[in-house]
Amino acid sequence: MSTAFSKEEMLQANQFRALSQRELQKRLKTHEKLGILFANQGLGAVMLSYERYEALVNRLNDLENLLEDIELEQTFGYRLNTPADEWVAHPEGASTLEMYHKRKRDRDGQ
Repeated sequence: MSTAFSKEEMLQANQFRALSQRELQKRLKTHEKLGILFANQGLGAVMLSYERYEALVNRLNDLENLLEDIELEQTFGYRLNTPADEWVAHPEGASTLEMYHKRKRDRDGQ
């Protein structure tokens, strides 16, 4: 979908009073979007069918989730390639802080 509007896709805001619901539905079925022009402001709103709006919101959510996955992969992806023998066992009942202190002591030779 383009952000540009053709002449047929533009409506003056004051035309809504004279426009029937049937005509408005027809225009939305004919065009994927309608631009609403306000006096002294120009293009101030866009009207879409609910199906088109829902598809755009779903696609935006998918892209945001994908971006989050990519960012996580860039930040923590190296962990996926860590060999199994480099993983530290975490015994049941041991806190992460205890494990950290034990590992630090083991590294320092104490």
